[in-house]
Amino acid sequence: MTPPITVERISKIYRHPMKVWKIIRAVNSLSFSVESGEIVGFVGHNGAGKTTTLKMLIGLITPTAGSISLFGRHPKDPATHRRIGFLPERPYFYDHLTGRELLCYFCGLSGIPSRVSHGLIEATLKRVGLGDAGGMRLVHYSKGMLQRIGIAQAIIHDPEVIILDEPMSGLDPVGRREVKEIILSLKKEGRAVLFSSHILSDIEDLSDRILIIEAGERRFFGTLREIVPHSDLTWRVSFTTPPEERDAVFSIFNEARLFNEVFTISLRTEEEMNQTILRLLERRYTVVEAGPLYPSLEEIVFRMKKGKHSGEDIHG
Repeated sequence: MTPPITVERISKIYRHPMKVWKIIRAVNSLSFSVESGEIVGFVGHNGAGKTTTLKMLIGLITPTAGSISLFGRHPKDPATHRRIGFLPERPYFYDHLTGRELLCYFCGLSGIPSRVSHGLIEATLKRVGLGDAGGMRLVHYSKGMLQRIGIAQAIIHDPEVIILDEPMSGLDPVGRREVKEIILSLKKEGRAVLFSSHILSDIEDLSDRILIIEAGERRFFGTLREIVPHSDLTWRVSFTTPPEERDAVFSIFNEARLFNEVFTISLRTEEEMNQTILRLLERRYTVVEAGPLYPSLEEIVFRMKKGKHSGEDIHG
């Protein structure tokens, strides 16, 4: 089946606003795809070309070169628009509408009959954590509340593809967790989700695949595991013991650390991890978790910025 989003070698070139003989290459020969039921996290430093790419996806900007296909159609096809939801980086809505009125307006734009829109609006407000704020005018919404109502308008018409530009921007930790739960629920419903974020831990937590661009060019597209060399991995074993044996653990395993009644040991190689697991099982301890410990996405992006992978496109 054709992926809901297919991008093939798109580029976008602008003329410099002051030096007309100079060009600005915002995006350069970028390719990727997003499958149904998949979350792709979009990463790049400020000015890397993320927002330009997202605007080309929904037809607000026309690529200078390359092609974009949404459900096998052109992004500007009206039939395509009905099947996608979009949250811009800085959403702006008419201040004197209430949350309900705004969603009613978007229901009308999406062709949702009025007989079903009322229940849909209430359910969507509740889904984004604004169930008690639907009657409040947007001028009184906080930045985080505006972000939530922006997500609500992006999903109220039940789109198959959701494109979110910085959806966690302006949200406190509780609000970020709630939005992450919404994004995960969209995946479970079989939606294709593409979202950009500067909060790399959110990208790490949510994404099935990660798209990293720098200066408009793709540096990596794949899973987090595919980008990390095996030599960069460390290994970890977590386990529990009977209460009466906890003190003995530190004499047997000098490197053990205890947190919330669970011991953890960090090791340099997979072989050391396997040997440690055997020792634990011989003592009838309970192994809770064992496996590789990956560098954070932030560390990976920092390495790319420093040029460790300069000139390479790392494919997943």
